[in-house]
Amino acid sequence: MNRLKREGECVSCGQCCRVLRITGILSNIVAQHGTFEDARAYYSYRGIRISDVSRELDAVGLEMDIPCDKLTEDNKCALHPNSKPFICDRYPQFPDDIESCGYSFK
Repeated sequence: MNRLKREGECVSCGQCCRVLRITGILSNIVAQHGTFEDARAYYSYRGIRISDVSRELDAVGLEMDIPCDKLTEDNKCALHPNSKPFICDRYPQFPDDIESCGYSFK
C-alpha cells in the first residue's frame, strides 16, 4: 500500500478546528443500531454526519460541528505553537479532509 506524504504548511484557515472528527467501528455501529441506515438516521437526528465508510477497515468517519474552544476569532490556536496537541499537529491526515487547507498530499 502506498502512503501519501503530507507537504505544505498551515494557512490558519481554521476549518480543521470547527469540526470534530471521530472514527467509529462499523461492525459495532451496525450491531448497536440494527442496520447501517438506522444508524445513519439516528446520527443525523443528533447533528452527526457520516463522512466516510470503509468496510475493508471496519471503520466509519463521523463528523460533528463542534468548534474547538481554543480557536481564536482570527483562526489561530490559543495553544499553538508552544503546546499544540498531537492530534491537531497531525491534521489533516487525508487529502479530502479540507479542500482549502494549505497542506497537499503526494
